[in-house]
Amino acid sequence: MTTSALLDNDIEQAFPADPAAAPDHDAKLACLRELHQHYMGYFVPPEQSAELGEWTTSPRIARIEAAWNGYEEARALASTPLPGAASEFRDWYFAFAAQHEYPEFCDYLRNRGTLLDVGMLMLAEEKVDGRFDDIIALSQVGTTGVTKMTIAENFWDEMGNGEPSGVHTDMFDHSTSWFRREVVERAGVNPDLLEQPEVYNNAVNLLMYGLRRRYALRSLAGIGLLEQTAPARFQATVDASRRLGVPQDVVRYQEVHVHVDEDHGREWFDHVFVPILERRPDTVHEIALGVAIRGRIASEFYRRISDDFFGLG
Repeated sequence: MTTSALLDNDIEQAFPADPAAAPDHDAKLACLRELHQHYMGYFVPPEQSAELGEWTTSPRIARIEAAWNGYEEARALASTPLPGAASEFRDWYFAFAAQHEYPEFCDYLRNRGTLLDVGMLMLAEEKVDGRFDDIIALSQVGTTGVTKMTIAENFWDEMGNGEPSGVHTDMFDHSTSWFRREVVERAGVNPDLLEQPEVYNNAVNLLMYGLRRRYALRSLAGIGLLEQTAPARFQATVDASRRLGVPQDVVRYQEVHVHVDEDHGREWFDHVFVPILERRPDTVHEIALGVAIRGRIASEFYRRISDDFFGLG
């Protein structure tokens, strides 16, 4: 056996060829951390880019990506029947999205969640939300017409519509900083608890599809599902935060997204999905697969939060 094969044994353990097989927790976490670290290298500030050099993909990262993709594709196809024609996509998509608003999760958060529960959710989402504006910017590359304008409007919302105090990334950073400092650290909870495969997978899914041109349709699909389903979770977070006395400036990020993402979800379907499917009906499989993969990964993410991060105090 070659040295590379020995080193890559953990990849097979992390992403088994049989989608029904249980992955090795530690191997999966290690591989997803590698992917996350690799992708974050793309987002360094411009003043650091010359020091970084070329953003290149090592043979090992390529093997992890290939195994990850094959694993997630197989799991999604084994569990979710996809529409066979573009004409079937609308009904399939909205039914799928309705099943991924996680009413039990939202009900717990809204009515029984503690301040620490909300804080752990916020910190778990940091690996995605902290780069979401850049992911939106990447998603418009190559688009035209109403699709480009829709994504541009979405991005402008992320930029606070030109108001520096309303930039969503800054609002999110303010919110997570408060929860980390005032809630999680004061409770004595070790943030390393968040080092779980599902947390990294939730981020890697959006990062990889946004950075790999081959998966541009899956990137648009995942963003569309996120925008469609997020308002329910944001509203539950707002309701919980108000019940628990979280300062208004800390809740602002979630409050803004309740209504902004409702608009984005509808617009994304009508002006991103529909034009692509009208031009190329055969893309329905790739778009639906991207939706299905995103839905499965997000479900596991929220299940991990509910099972392991809620109820700590």
